Amino acid sequence: MLENLKQHYKDAMTLDNNVTDTNYEWFRTDLGQIFGILKTALTEKERDLLITLFQQVTPTFEDTYTTNERKWYNYLFQAEQNQAPLPTNQATVRFYYFYLKRPIDDKQNFEEAIKGIINSELIIWLSYSNGIIIEEKPSITVDVEMIKDLCGTLTTDLYVETYLYVGQLQKNDAALKEKFTLEQKCFQSLYRSAIQEKALTFYEALPLLIMQSPTSIQKDILSNQLIEALNEQETLQTIEAFLQANLNASSTAKRLFIHRNSFQYRLEKLLEKTGLDIRTFSNAAFIFLAIILVRHQRD
Repeated sequence: MLENLKQHYKDAMTLDNNVTDTNYEWFRTDLGQIFGILKTALTEKERDLLITLFQQVTPTFEDTYTTNERKWYNYLFQAEQNQAPLPTNQATVRFYYFYLKRPIDDKQNFEEAIKGIINSELIIWLSYSNGIIIEEKPSITVDVEMIKDLCGTLTTDLYVETYLYVGQLQKNDAALKEKFTLEQKCFQSLYRSAIQEKALTFYEALPLLIMQSPTSIQKDILSNQLIEALNEQETLQTIEAFLQANLNASSTAKRLFIHRNSFQYRLEKLLEKTGLDIRTFSNAAFIFLAIILVRHQRD
């Protein structure tokens, strides 16, 4: 039977057991032999016939998850799971989202490269070309240049074009799952658009998202850490004064009638809570837009 199929499909058929390659439909014979046929070479009727003759092989990622990865997967993607697998005293968490232009062959080396830069053992594959990384004990800030270098290294060494997006510092609270879902949808939208930046933080991404779909961006996309900070009068006053002073620390301190060191202390508190250093232009632009969202969409 396999020989007949091979004669018919020729180079479109393979006996290499590589079910990770999603370009193929995979099947198993009664004797356990696995073979694949390129999806582009199959008609719908042929595919249905093969399914009746052989066992279809569909790779499942959950079978490869560690205990902690399974807990996170169930929490993020199963409706009945509402408790994050984090200690209650763990205040924050950060999600990274990666997308590959094609299914990867060397999954192990990909993970090792990721773990060398991002402080996390939690890499949850959702398909052979995308997944999420969960940083349970996140650093306050992220070295974006290192993330960009990582994307370049993965492309060069593993021959897979990689897009890696850095999420916000999220609060470990009852809204965490909702915040993850909103953030993931935004990054999926960016990846599928004509905007092809290889590495972006959420702070850099928000202006692009607003340009792409201005009516779909709501304040709920912002982390609760940030929303809470912007609802604090002193913090909001400090940020607005800094923006009005064109990011000049000395001028801002004078506007607020406080010592320059006191002003710097306020910025450090904002950074510690939100992971957002507004002394950089891109982050300042982000927080300007975030203030508008919060102010015009109050509950």
